Amino acid sequence: MRRRDGFAARPRRSRAAVSALSALSLALSLSLVGARAPVFATEATGETGSASAAVLADPALTAAFSGRDLEGVYADATPWSEAYASDGTLSYRDRIGLWAGDWSVMNGRFCTFYRDQGITGGCFLVARRGENCFDFYAVDETSGPGVPTADILAGRNWTARGWYVESEPSCPQEERHLVGL
Repeated sequence: MRRRDGFAARPRRSRAAVSALSALSLALSLSLVGARAPVFATEATGETGSASAAVLADPALTAAFSGRDLEGVYADATPWSEAYASDGTLSYRDRIGLWAGDWSVMNGRFCTFYRDQGITGGCFLVARRGENCFDFYAVDETSGPGVPTADILAGRNWTARGWYVESEPSCPQEERHLVGL
């Protein structure tokens, strides 16, 4: 998914404005990122965390997203959708348009980057909130998320939340504020 300081741009903004906001927001995000949150792993699932949320490790991230289509919302309720091909390419869509890019998994991070220079990508720690609910927490390549571990385990302060398009979302209803693309 495309990140612009944790919030998606409004549809009326030009690409130049989005690009300037992206650069500013990336600098701000990187300055706010805290120390790496502690995680605990369960070898059988490739997931880390507690019963309320499982932070996905590399094998579970790949299994969860390769060849899958997700839709979701940013923290400000702006909708997005993204298709992750098994060859590492992706297709991202929001109210502004459609973009091609690449996704990868490394060191417990799910990363999405776009081929259009005006669009910022990023890396995310991903917590599985339920059978069909994923919380994405923005991180940089060397640090952990900018939120406390307790927030991740409780499903608070996520950058984006998503679910598989072919199934009913299992995300908490009170936190899903859906609007149309």
